[in-house]
Amino acid sequence: MDQSLIFKIIPILFYGFYTVLALSTGYLVYAGLTTNTERLQTRLRLKQSFSNSKQQIIKTAKETKAEKWFKLTNYPLGLNSTRYFVIYFSIVGLLIANYVLLPMLTGRLISNWAFVGIIAFALLFLPSFPYSLFVYTMKRIVEYRIAKKNAEIFMLYDLITNELRMMNNTRINSYNLLRNLRPYFDVISESYNRLLTNWTNDEGPKVALNRFADEIGSKEARALANIISSLDEIEIDTALNSLSGLNDMFIKSQIENYRRRKKVTNELSSLPIKATHFIIILNFVAVVIVMVMEILQDSQGF
Repeated sequence: MDQSLIFKIIPILFYGFYTVLALSTGYLVYAGLTTNTERLQTRLRLKQSFSNSKQQIIKTAKETKAEKWFKLTNYPLGLNSTRYFVIYFSIVGLLIANYVLLPMLTGRLISNWAFVGIIAFALLFLPSFPYSLFVYTMKRIVEYRIAKKNAEIFMLYDLITNELRMMNNTRINSYNLLRNLRPYFDVISESYNRLLTNWTNDEGPKVALNRFADEIGSKEARALANIISSLDEIEIDTALNSLSGLNDMFIKSQIENYRRRKKVTNELSSLPIKATHFIIILNFVAVVIVMVMEILQDSQGF
């Protein structure tokens, strides 16, 4: 280790020792002037205050744009706005401590490029910045989930059609039919479970199916919900004829969903390449700026 660096660190160690000593002295004085009951009450007040502050932070985080994005994407990797901001501010804080505070304490110059890099990183992953990488990624994930949701609606249509073709009886029990198909779905599982739950409520299956179609938000889901709502009242042949009328619409939808999923997958997979190109261009611009500054300084020297 460089000896000059050791002499720069020694004052920091002394300041740290003085701080620990001052805190220990303050605690001993506090312990000597208060009783156990008073200390217990103070700890309870601090604990309650900490709990209230934590709940307020969580409540504030849930009202942010980040929480709205995470809700739309069904909380990928188990992240929500609170966890994301903890990770985000921790990384930004470490970068500031390493490239700004540490050079200030050790007497070194702060790199302007490091400062610019920290700002660029903060903006790149800031949820409230409309052109950030965070917003771009979340938009692509939302598009992918919409495509997957529509694909599962087509699968529901196909499964219902196959189940009706294999039925021997002439009457249809829509609820039992849908309940048996529940394990086949992933993206629409929450909406599907709510459909089955609301089916037996006082409002009835028609309202449950309308809400299900509203949550999915596609014309295919609306058309399929309208047919399902009448399955208990019609014969199997009539139901199959009604479902066959949706065949062309679902085939076109599947083709469009495949194109959308392929596009989103390609865009997400190309992010590292685009980021590399951006860094190369940024590095080239930085080199040009440094060269121009050096030339200007040399010309001023003459």
